[in-house]
Amino acid sequence: MANAAVVGCILFVIAIIIMSIILIATSLEKLDNKEVGLQYDTVQKDLDDEPYLEGLHLGPVGFEFIIFPNIYSTMNFGKVQCLNLDGVRITLSVSYQYRVQIPYMRDVVMQFKDWEGYEKALKRVGIASMYETCSNFNTSQFQTQRGEFESAMSKLLSERYNELHGDIEGLQINNIERPYEFEKAIKNKERAKEDIEVARQERPRLETEAQTKKREAESEANIILNRAESEARILNQKAQSEAEAIKEQYEKEAEAYESIMGSDGLGFTPEGFISYLGVRVIADAKNPVHIGLSSPAKSSFIKKD
Repeated sequence: MANAAVVGCILFVIAIIIMSIILIATSLEKLDNKEVGLQYDTVQKDLDDEPYLEGLHLGPVGFEFIIFPNIYSTMNFGKVQCLNLDGVRITLSVSYQYRVQIPYMRDVVMQFKDWEGYEKALKRVGIASMYETCSNFNTSQFQTQRGEFESAMSKLLSERYNELHGDIEGLQINNIERPYEFEKAIKNKERAKEDIEVARQERPRLETEAQTKKREAESEANIILNRAESEARILNQKAQSEAEAIKEQYEKEAEAYESIMGSDGLGFTPEGFISYLGVRVIADAKNPVHIGLSSPAKSSFIKKD
């Protein structure tokens, strides 16, 4: 009997120890350095007010932690389509970092149950904020005022997240895509501006080239004109010289003929003189000439005093 009592006591002590170990084990939970949690008593259905940071923590038997990240997480939006102020569809690629405001974790858990529910709510708020910001900017402002657009979105997200006890950091507008037709028109416009700028820069050089060619043409024209005037003067002088020579020749011939017809000469009558000239022409001809003329020796061709 004594041995049975001893064995019973030993078994009882062992059971107490095992139960104590089990109770202690179920009353301990660990959080790592990237986590923050609220104790939730699964038996009493009670949520603690105080957040717990990293480490091993003791709580009610069977409790568990509702865990949230203690660091910033990244929210990525790959391609969110929204309508801008002009009614043009814009595709945005946005990312930012966010986390819960630790002092308000209990309120967050009471509204959204856990981290997964909270994250879904934050994502919806993020999309709604992007839609609202997008609707306040026209199409050209997405190109010319990208910084203002990013600041406006960051401000609106911060306000909306703060209402849900969340913080954001480092908003990045990774890409803004406008409709293909609009992008094509913008590219054509930019290309036209570049062409105009190139033409503006080329204009002085082209004007210089044109002026140079104009001066060359004027110089060549002056040279041709001077040459023509010089040749004209030479031809004029030559013509005048030839005319004077012919005139002098005719004058000399006239004097000779006058002398021949005069009283000191042969004293031909006009008819005799013509006959005399005819004979001279025939005599000077290179080829034989057969023609009948009256003889110039007739006495009737000689003037009588």
